[in-house]
Amino acid sequence: MATIDLNNLVRPKQVNNQYTTPSTKVEVVKTVYTDLHLDIITAKSIGVGKTPSDTNDILVDNDLEAIRNSVRNIFSTRKGQKLLTPEFGSSLEQYLFEPITEIYARAIGDDILTSLEKYEPRIEVLKILVLPNPDQSQYNISVAYRFLEFKKESVLNILAQYGGQISI
Repeated sequence: MATIDLNNLVRPKQVNNQYTTPSTKVEVVKTVYTDLHLDIITAKSIGVGKTPSDTNDILVDNDLEAIRNSVRNIFSTRKGQKLLTPEFGSSLEQYLFEPITEIYARAIGDDILTSLEKYEPRIEVLKILVLPNPDQSQYNISVAYRFLEFKKESVLNILAQYGGQISI
């Protein structure tokens, strides 16, 4: 049976003991959140200090990028697609087979706000702008949010086209 080793998701703590000398102390970068990188690829190197070593571990994202991954994941997952949590995700595609109107733009904005508030408590949504573009058969969506732990802001742009195509 195959095993999966995700050791790089857990960072070991540097412990001072009788064998630690000032020249061997390593300042460990503290991260709050760690998540798998969305494009599952291997990390180039792992380690701290002057001698990182090559590894075959999966690349991880930390802190801000881990939260961004989570936000993108909400929009990339259709409701019902996640077996144990069928309510997870955002069903933007359900609106993309209807006429491109202001009414559906408001419904999309409400769905986005509900999904983010429910499934991503590490952010505060600042503004959601959903612009219907009937000539191009698409919605231009912009979501501005603040990372609560880090006091930084970010914007996610989404292009939702008639027929169900969503580009994040």
